[in-house]
Amino acid sequence: MTLVRCVRALLVFSCPILLNAQQVKSIDLSVVSQRTELRHPPAPPCDNSLCGGYGGASVGDGAPDRRDPHALGVYLLSVSPEAIAPSEPFDVEFNVVNTGLVPIAVPVSPHLSDLQPADESVRFTYFSITLVVSLEGDWRHPALARADLYGAKDHDGTMLVLRPGEWIHVKAKVKPQYSPAQSATARLLGGFWLRRNTFTPHAGGSFTNTENLYPNVTPTSSIPISFVGQPELTKQ
Repeated sequence: MTLVRCVRALLVFSCPILLNAQQVKSIDLSVVSQRTELRHPPAPPCDNSLCGGYGGASVGDGAPDRRDPHALGVYLLSVSPEAIAPSEPFDVEFNVVNTGLVPIAVPVSPHLSDLQPADESVRFTYFSITLVVSLEGDWRHPALARADLYGAKDHDGTMLVLRPGEWIHVKAKVKPQYSPAQSATARLLGGFWLRRNTFTPHAGGSFTNTENLYPNVTPTSSIPISFVGQPELTKQ
């Protein structure tokens, strides 16, 4: 572990609320092939060369409430290699910490597909948390890379209640969604999107309604990295 990482490890636990922090789960997404495809009933037969089937999604937006006692901090602990190629996957490690004053439930399953009912025509609701790696100071892009976890209240073991100070450790292999065109050196931050999603299947497609949830966000420090090779836009 480099000196920088050692210092970061100390900083993670410097906040008073984290003095009694305890890891309650470790998840390694880098060795998992995630199942995320959702099913829907087949499209109806074509009628006069017109074929059915469509899909869609909506996202409900909002804002955090400073009076809300729920809070999360996502600490980006390490990035490997420390020089990132524009289109090559890289390894990251996060600590997802309950920095609030009350318990909070977070999704912990790698597999979205496992949450869908056996009947592919049934609507269902699930939660998701996206662990975000972002470039410090880059407000144009929501994420350089991301890793996702899922859960549902009616699926045992897929949601984990973190008490204040408790945390989960997550390892993942992520791929850059774009390549910065500016300096070859930068700093990376950890972050998250916590959401409630309702998946509504129909013949030939589906519609997903997503509601952003807004626990308060605890700011975390950044990690220095560099980019190698010729920066260019990468296709998602």
